[in-house]
Amino acid sequence: MTTQETHDRLNATDSAERDDRVRHDGPSCDDSGFRVPGLWTRTLGELTLSYLPDAGVTMIPDRLYPSSTEEEWGEHGPHMTGAGHLSMGCGALLVERGDTRLLIDAGHGHISGDEVEHFQHAFGHVRDLPASLAALGVDPAGLEMVAFTHFHGDHTGWARPDATGDSRSLFSTARWMVGEGELESVADGAAPVLAGQNERTVVVTDGTEIADGIRAWSLPGHTPGHTAWILDTGDGREVVAFGDALHSPVQVMHPDWEVLLDADRNEAERSRLRLIDYLTREGVYGFGVHFADQQMGTVESGRWRPWTDAIDAR
Repeated sequence: MTTQETHDRLNATDSAERDDRVRHDGPSCDDSGFRVPGLWTRTLGELTLSYLPDAGVTMIPDRLYPSSTEEEWGEHGPHMTGAGHLSMGCGALLVERGDTRLLIDAGHGHISGDEVEHFQHAFGHVRDLPASLAALGVDPAGLEMVAFTHFHGDHTGWARPDATGDSRSLFSTARWMVGEGELESVADGAAPVLAGQNERTVVVTDGTEIADGIRAWSLPGHTPGHTAWILDTGDGREVVAFGDALHSPVQVMHPDWEVLLDADRNEAERSRLRLIDYLTREGVYGFGVHFADQQMGTVESGRWRPWTDAIDAR
């Protein structure tokens, strides 16, 4: 299904309410639709980081965060659409250092048109991940590994067995790096989440370094083996790719909000608090894959401060 077909289907579902327009190039400045940036690349010390857009999504706030109140949402207008829905995105992070290239998460994968859940308002491709890689001249078959934060479908998409016509997936030679406990979160007898899962998966424990300057940080709760990846830039800074430990910048101010999708809500809150505290440290940045057009940033004065070149670039 094309992006336009997805848009048409969503509007047809509820033409009086849905007014989400998928943007293909550059940041979305339209407050009525997906707020997802185009592909970007930033150099931090020895690292080159590229955000690979895959999909945009708008959420129904009080369904995703059932303990939140209408009054609390009043101060979060910059993260909302004109219709009052919470903007998010899906994608992946390409990490390059010297000759090493790896991906953190693998996007949503194909969108058939049936993905809209009861807590979502709209869902559609902005630019699919293979096209994002192609725009950078990166052959996915040449990636050494994909490090997963967890096994939910919007993070494993293009690594699933059915992602492409090749049963080895888009990343035909990559090893799958997975946090301890995540394999056990898959129901017994369930089909493999990843292509070649049994042969290609490497389970890592908290603190394991999977490549030069890239180590695992266990942040369970959203799923049992949910893992963030801490990237040492080589110049005194760090970037934490934290997956779904936080879904939106608004949670920095409200870490106590329950999240519908968390497997263990108490454990997830503890992980959020640990993460937020870590992000207040000098020189530490976060990468939130679902953070719409504010994926890179840090925590200052109890709020998410998005990356700006004028302040953060060196």
